[in-house]
Amino acid sequence: MMRKKMSPTAAMFRAVAAFILGLGLPGIATNPLSAAEPKTGPKVANYGGPFEPLTRPAFIPLPPGEIEPQGWLRDWCLTARDGYTGHMDEMHPDFRKAWAADYRMTGDQLAYWDKGAWPYEGGGYWFEGLVRLGYALHDDSLIRQAKTRLDVVVTNMNEKSILFMWWLDRNNPDHVQAAAKAAGGEAQEWPIWANGLMGRALAAYYAASGDKRILRAMEAAYGGDPSLVRKGWSMSNPWAAFEAYTWTGSPKIKAALTELFANNPIQAPNRTIDLYHSWYNRLPDETIPWYLQPDHGVHFNESVAPWALGYLWTGDPAFLQAASRWYDIIERGDDGMQPHGVPVSDENKGATGSFRGTETCNVAGYMMTQIALLRVGGNGRMADRVERAFFNAAPAAVSRDFKAHVYFQSPNRINRDLPGSGPFIYRQTHFPLCCTASLNRLLPGYVGHMWMATDDHGLAALHYGPCQVSALVADRMPVALTCQTDYPFNDFIDIAVNPVRPAVFPLAIRIPGWCATPELSVNGSPGNGAPDANGFVRLERLWKPGDRIHLRFPMTARVKVGHDNDAQDTPYATVSYGPLLFALAIPDPKDANTPDAAVPWNYALDAPGGNAETNLAVERQPMPARWDWPFESPLKLHALARRFDWKLLPRESLPIGRSISKGTASAFPIAKVRTLLPAEPVVGGGAPEPITLIPYGCAKFRISMFPITERARKAFVSEKPWPRDLDR
Repeated sequence: MMRKKMSPTAAMFRAVAAFILGLGLPGIATNPLSAAEPKTGPKVANYGGPFEPLTRPAFIPLPPGEIEPQGWLRDWCLTARDGYTGHMDEMHPDFRKAWAADYRMTGDQLAYWDKGAWPYEGGGYWFEGLVRLGYALHDDSLIRQAKTRLDVVVTNMNEKSILFMWWLDRNNPDHVQAAAKAAGGEAQEWPIWANGLMGRALAAYYAASGDKRILRAMEAAYGGDPSLVRKGWSMSNPWAAFEAYTWTGSPKIKAALTELFANNPIQAPNRTIDLYHSWYNRLPDETIPWYLQPDHGVHFNESVAPWALGYLWTGDPAFLQAASRWYDIIERGDDGMQPHGVPVSDENKGATGSFRGTETCNVAGYMMTQIALLRVGGNGRMADRVERAFFNAAPAAVSRDFKAHVYFQSPNRINRDLPGSGPFIYRQTHFPLCCTASLNRLLPGYVGHMWMATDDHGLAALHYGPCQVSALVADRMPVALTCQTDYPFNDFIDIAVNPVRPAVFPLAIRIPGWCATPELSVNGSPGNGAPDANGFVRLERLWKPGDRIHLRFPMTARVKVGHDNDAQDTPYATVSYGPLLFALAIPDPKDANTPDAAVPWNYALDAPGGNAETNLAVERQPMPARWDWPFESPLKLHALARRFDWKLLPRESLPIGRSISKGTASAFPIAKVRTLLPAEPVVGGGAPEPITLIPYGCAKFRISMFPITERARKAFVSEKPWPRDLDR
């Protein structure tokens, strides 16, 4: 049953009543005098815990439920609720086992994910998405389900628990050995890593509900044996431990975080260092490509971002700079970033490639790491990355009804066998079940961070889409914001600002990095849309009920040329419009695994007149009554291309360089992946003809990394010489 929607006025009065009565709100500091590191300044921050470190983050997340999706975004969230997120127990028996009272693994059944411990990872992923989506939609059924599952952990925690594994005794050597077994590869303290996912779910649960029992459970987990904060297959626990500290001020958690960052300062590149725990507290080796510094994709995402916390904890910007730089080098040339906005991660890192895979786990993982870096450092580039991933890779990962998904997606998918079956097929579940669980974080992770608070008592617009926000500004004054837009399917956003009374406070408005000519006005008066160095425009003024902000981010079609590093520098081109990647439309009239075989796909992008952009035309239609990423998209592009005899000859990938020994990197081998792009620009072929492109997320079969014609090769600007030009 869905909870009756609360109006903005009712929400504001609830907040006012809570403040007047001294009840506080979840995630909001109410007693600054008790802080171990008291906040400075004339006022108390509206959000965050009472025990914040002195170095403040750029942005502070709002509690789940304060941002509610609207329009097309709400449609998609409801589809997720009715698909996976609200019905995971029906998808596979392992989800019924996840952190259940009668599922208590010990020994090797706990130490190895494939012997019985996997439900602990899957449960953590799912529960975080369940909590966040339930509160975002104000859906009683999802909230009750989350409470039922998480209360098993909350009510059973005790002083002897090992992290959240309440059935274990940290004084029992056998229990400790099973929980922290370091057998190399995937059995590297694996249960400790899975506990970090539970910690994040509980942190979201507390921020949304304000239930003090959750804080006691988190303090018991991370204060019981603080040494476990830095352990695990990857570093999933520091973020949850940090949240627990800011809310509780636990001296033991404080000591654990202090030891973590004091003993592991940022160092120079060194590829011989053990991956686990310490690999990413150092700068990347920029003399070699990102994809030649091998690692498992999930391990990479989960192990880099926690080091950014070191900046908040110590004040040393090197922690944030190192974490950010690891992601910057992915976008250097074609060293790993796929055009849909998420790096290659078909288990391991890889070079950009038209048929290289990206694991669905890493779509969610990459988005959340960029949100974390945005939260700490405030650079709008991270928000650009989140939008690119969310609007492209996220919808491609799941079926339109949110009841099937792929394990890997690739920029080009021609038919059921190209790039391959198995992990590239839409199914209810894939083994292992990690992606089935992690995909539940996609929508609520985006929705819940569209707006965040700022330490100067304002709010920041970070990711765009239709939504309604109920938050606190100025001196804890409620405000309602309503964002009306079909973005990214159009380019304008109207924001209604309704504080309960006139007040001065700042709003930070992000300007997308791809937008060259942004337009901004307040109550019809044009303003300066030029962003600062971090990509934001600051609007600080006396805001009154009924004020309006109008934004327009004019979109232009862009053609990017690159080299398929996974196919001996084969040339390719992609087409984007705003944050959306576009693809040749190959219909799937029957299901997401069956293309229309009669529709041609063997095209090379052409550039008559020497400029591809001038040959791109935009077609707009009204938004559908209900959004499900339809093949008949309301936004289409029309381009010119030449059909040619595309011989599907596989090409071996480039050598991957020396590997790292087992036990210090992922146990997954780095596969030799094949590609099917032509090795050279296309000469000849048919006459130029129009082709229709639709958003990548609307196409289950597609060409988004196009071959190019010889004429296009001469017209396009490339980041490096074409292979045959090197011989001249």
